[in-house]
Order: sequence, then C-alpha cells, then structure tokens
Amino acid sequence: MLIGLNGKRIIVTGAATGIGRASALRLLEAGARVALWDLNVAALDQTIQAAGDRKSAAFAIEVDVSKADSVRAAFTRTLEQLGGLDGAFNNAGIGAPTTPIETIEEADYDAVLAVNLKGVWLCMREQIRHFKAHGGGVIVNNASVAGLVALPMQGAYGAAKHGVIGLTKVAAVEGAASGVRINAICPGAVQTPILAHLEKVGIDQRALAAMSPQNRIADPREIAETVLFLLSDASSFITGAAVPVDGGWSAQ
Repeated sequence: MLIGLNGKRIIVTGAATGIGRASALRLLEAGARVALWDLNVAALDQTIQAAGDRKSAAFAIEVDVSKADSVRAAFTRTLEQLGGLDGAFNNAGIGAPTTPIETIEEADYDAVLAVNLKGVWLCMREQIRHFKAHGGGVIVNNASVAGLVALPMQGAYGAAKHGVIGLTKVAAVEGAASGVRINAICPGAVQTPILAHLEKVGIDQRALAAMSPQNRIADPREIAETVLFLLSDASSFITGAAVPVDGGWSAQ
C-alpha cells in the first residue's frame, strides 16, 4: 500500500532520536510537514539534516512535555509555523530504573510518570482542543508492550504505559463525534536509546529478542511504518485501539 500525507501538518514529540526520529523522517518522506519537538535541540538538527531534500518541511522546537507552559508555548509556535495541524505522534518518553516495585525511589517514579504519562496528556489536551475546533484530526500515542503485559522490574514504566492506553481509549471515545481519531502503538524491543539504557543495567539484547516469537529486535523504521498508517486516511475506521508492534510478544 502506498500511503501519502502530502501537505499534512504533524507534530512528532521526542523526535531527536529512536522511534521519534525514524517516524519524523518517514512522515517527511510521505509528504508531511513536521514540527519536531524535543528537549535536545542539537539532536533535532541532526534529524532535520537526515531528511535531505525534505528538510525544509521540518522545523525544531525545544519543549519539555512534562510542563504545561512549555507544551502550550510549543503548540502556539507550531500553529504559527504550520498554519494549522492535522495530526500528532506523541512519542516522547524516558526509561525507568530497573528495580522491583518496592525499591523504586519516589523521585524516579514521579519523573517517569511526568514525561511518559502526564506529558502525553498535556500534548493531547492542546491537540484535541484544536482538532475539535477545526473539524477533526488524528493522534497516535506511543505506549509499549509494557502497557499490555507485565514487564518485571519496570513498575513505573509499566504504570505509565498502561495509563497511556487508558487515556487513548477514553479520548478516542470522547473525540469520535468531532472527527478526532486517537490510537496507541505498543512496540516491543526496538533499537533505541531506551534499549541501550536497559543494556547498561545488564539486560541482554538476546534475552529481549527472545521475548518475541520472531526472536529479534525491531528497527525504529518498522515502528514508523505503523505510525504512518495510523496517521493516514488508510486507517480511517480505526480509533481507540492499542496496536501491538512487537513481533508477537504480547500474543503469547
């Protein structure tokens, strides 16, 4: 299936690295104009340069998605730059300490929930307000296989990602009558900086790969293809879904 997003105006949060960068580049390739949101502006410039002859269709915005004022300011600037908005991929997230639930530090728990759950809500809040006032739009939230099944030693991360799926479903039902579609993707093990974080604490890539019946780790570009599909009209009758992109991990 050839999917195009010619002229569509889209936000990608966490666009500096990993799934966010791969998705931003894929959306640009499909003809979209993309606002790249991240705290790491230097890395956002690398994303733009990687876009080649499509780099003029992308621009970087520094934002802390866990802060309402920062999200609001970034959203205002995005509308000024793009002249409107058609879609968003709320992808920004951080890794969590690998530890049993009873030993999670409060500060670590709060930090993970602030970015991975509250950050998605803050971004959705601005997006939904705009979409309801302008005839609709499409949102994709990045949850995780950890939002579908238990991932031991990742209690804070799992709580946040289960929460993202809950937010997605509620918002999808609330927004349907206004032409707003909202879905979540649930990636398994993907070659990203968060995976590197797990390696540092001794979680072997081979063990992660073995969690999937395909027995491998995904390339971020594979996840980007699902993001493209869900943001496009090809998925027009899909809303409120939590879509596994995990090589069969959650099917077991």
